[in-house]
Amino acid sequence: MQKLFNFCFEIEFYLKIALSCTIVQQIFYWLLYDIDLNFITQVLLYWLVGSVSFYSIGILIEKGIKSNDILRDKLTARTNKVKNQPFPAFTVKGIITGEIKAFISALIILYLAPEVHRGNSLIINIGWFLMRIVAADFCFYVCHRLFHTRFWQKIHLKHHEFRDTSSFVAGHKSLLEYIIVTITDILPIFIFGYDITQLCAWSLIGNAYNLEGHSSLSIFFIPSDFHDLHHTCFQGNYGIHGFWDRVFNTLNPPTKKPGIMFPVSLIESRIIKSSIVETSPTSATLKSGDS
Repeated sequence: MQKLFNFCFEIEFYLKIALSCTIVQQIFYWLLYDIDLNFITQVLLYWLVGSVSFYSIGILIEKGIKSNDILRDKLTARTNKVKNQPFPAFTVKGIITGEIKAFISALIILYLAPEVHRGNSLIINIGWFLMRIVAADFCFYVCHRLFHTRFWQKIHLKHHEFRDTSSFVAGHKSLLEYIIVTITDILPIFIFGYDITQLCAWSLIGNAYNLEGHSSLSIFFIPSDFHDLHHTCFQGNYGIHGFWDRVFNTLNPPTKKPGIMFPVSLIESRIIKSSIVETSPTSATLKSGDS
């Protein structure tokens, strides 16, 4: 039973990403349907969607949700407390450098990747995004696990300056790590090809779950302290989510956050609670007395 719940727990994350991306893709398709986008326009659109969504979602989490004590306490996923750390402040130089890297990445990706027009078929798009997240998770798992080997570790240390986490730590990487992680993220695009509406949807939703994953909150996509544990312990939990860590036995078991947004965890917690009540000494005494 536990293995079944764990499997459903991982699949829930994949399905949530695929369905969210499909909904956003439909919006982009509707907005861009009658517009003929040339190569440069596609690059600009892809870059702008990624950059605007990164900063706006991060600010919403850090300055909106986390500044509200009730919401922060209700949504927090962190169970292992660590010493609070000051996070790096934004600078004009840092923002400009980051946007130059993002624009160059968008330019190279769209230049090299094969373009495929898939339209607005729900089944095709859900299937594409489902394959995309599973493949991207595997590529990231392999890359991230290598970052924690002795030979590659120095590349990754900048990101691990923080045992505590904040949304924008997601973008706190060395240049070499940024390049390698970007390559692993786009590998599935070279396998499956890209449609600009799919790519924009993936960029927006990808930023949402990545920023949430580093925020120490469980809002919509992240149902546990999976990545918090990785930053705290510096080992295990190498994937985007726990599927490949379970497969390759590198999982540092996370504490699940049951709630209406995470139905698998909610059902599991209720079944566990009911089983505890049924097997408790008090319950057994009552049943004996009733008989």
